[in-house]
Formats: sequence, C-alpha cells, structure tokens
Amino acid sequence: MIVFPSQWTPMIIVKGSFPVKQDQQPEALELVQALAKSSRGEHGCLAYEVYLQADEPRVIVVWQQWSDLDALEIHFGSEHVDAFLDAIPDMIDGDVTSARFDVSSLDGEPIVEEVAEIAPLVLADNITLH
Repeated sequence: MIVFPSQWTPMIIVKGSFPVKQDQQPEALELVQALAKSSRGEHGCLAYEVYLQADEPRVIVVWQQWSDLDALEIHFGSEHVDAFLDAIPDMIDGDVTSARFDVSSLDGEPIVEEVAEIAPLVLADNITLH
C-alpha cells in the first residue's frame, strides 16, 4: 500500500535514459552518480535516482522528482549539470530519451502534459529533454 502525505503538492517528474559505450559504462555511471549526489542537495529536489536498465546494463536511467518547474530550470543551469554535459557526450552510444511530467493530481489519473505541448530543451549534442 502506498501512503501519500496528507498535503499533496504538484511535482515535476523527469525520466531519462541514455546508452553508453560498453567500455565506458563504469566511468559514465560514476559521472551520473556524482550528478545525482549534487542534485539531491538542491532546493526543490525531491528525489534523484540512478538505475541501470536490467536487460541492457549499458543503458543508464535517471528518475528525478522536483517540487516545481522553477526548481528544475535552476537545476539545468547549475554548474554540476554543465560539468556532466561537458563530459558525457563522447560516452553516449545511441539515442537519448527523456520525458517530463507535470503531476498535478493524486486522486485518480495524474494529469500529464502531452510531450508535443512541451518545447524540447537541448542541453548538449545528443541530449534533448522533452
């Protein structure tokens, strides 16, 4: 059973995944874990989790929860995001995917913005958030 706080507030969820070169997976994973650790200390960061895709461990999956869009935008402008984006492009081997969800309801179906309505944010070569 999932228990939610009595005072529910909307949040932004970002899910991204990116395949990395097999021989660079440990280094890429270390970079993402450092990014997650720095991000967790940011104002508005509710969660920042890093996973390896079970059926393809060279694919790194990131799951983020933010209190609001302003906090997420500040995060994207942070030095640790810039450092990550400078280092990761040469390690990527395939398509980067991402989705951003504006969760504004808990009493049934969450209200999710259609991806087509959200302008993509290009962070670096091969890295675009939707």
